[in-house]
Amino acid sequence: MRDIVVTGAFGFIGEEVCRQLILQGKVPHAFDRPNDVRNRQQVFDAVTRADGVINLAGVLGTAEIFGSEHEASEINILGAINVLDAAQQADIPMVQIATGHEGQPNPYAITKKCSSDLCLARAVYHQQKVNVVKAFHVYGPGQKMCAPHGSSKVRKIVPSFVARALTNMDIEINGGGLQVIDLVFLEDAARVLVEALLPPYGRKLDAGTGVPTTVLDAAETIISACHSSSAIKHVPMRIGEPEGSVVLSLHPECHRSWPYGLPETIDWYRHALARAA
Repeated sequence: MRDIVVTGAFGFIGEEVCRQLILQGKVPHAFDRPNDVRNRQQVFDAVTRADGVINLAGVLGTAEIFGSEHEASEINILGAINVLDAAQQADIPMVQIATGHEGQPNPYAITKKCSSDLCLARAVYHQQKVNVVKAFHVYGPGQKMCAPHGSSKVRKIVPSFVARALTNMDIEINGGGLQVIDLVFLEDAARVLVEALLPPYGRKLDAGTGVPTTVLDAAETIISACHSSSAIKHVPMRIGEPEGSVVLSLHPECHRSWPYGLPETIDWYRHALARAA
């Protein structure tokens, strides 16, 4: 298994997956902009010449993609089916990324759950070589951040909190901040995705730690690590994210728990903010 197609290769997780593949002596082939998993012919042309494929393509967000359900369904579901069909025709292993937020009432969680279930059904009833990896709250250097004045559309917990802490701005927390999350370092999540190319197939693996952290705890840890004077400001919950939700791996494949990768992550954002100044 040498040539691996990675859809969504230019994204935060995709770039690290490609790096992990290279470290293992494999050759990653990026399938990303201007390529699109909605284009069935392009998918087949790329995948049928490879030895394996990792499908990371997706429309991300929770509250942000209400109103974009059509696009989310086209990419997160129909695009995944295109990759699944191409991998089946080529008889090569496929890894489908899923989300740890399964069960939440938003278009992202719903569409990703659908695609992962379809993949596992194919493995069960057609013996296709496919595994699913549930990625929990992945953080690390290079993740798109919400700049201090809110230029990013999709807000992620760690980059948003770190950017504000480094500039001593208020850190906004939705609701009471008691939502339970599972923060997993980027390198560890990518390792699980790459290892999932190997048999046995028909598995759903957790790229999570199983160690519970609340959003409020994460914010306080970041403020302390940044030596920041930021205050915590509570704002209303966003739609599609229930207050008091628990998103935690029950079968963790990652064992370096929060805040293992936080110092490296903070250093990256500190330099990124300096370059942008």
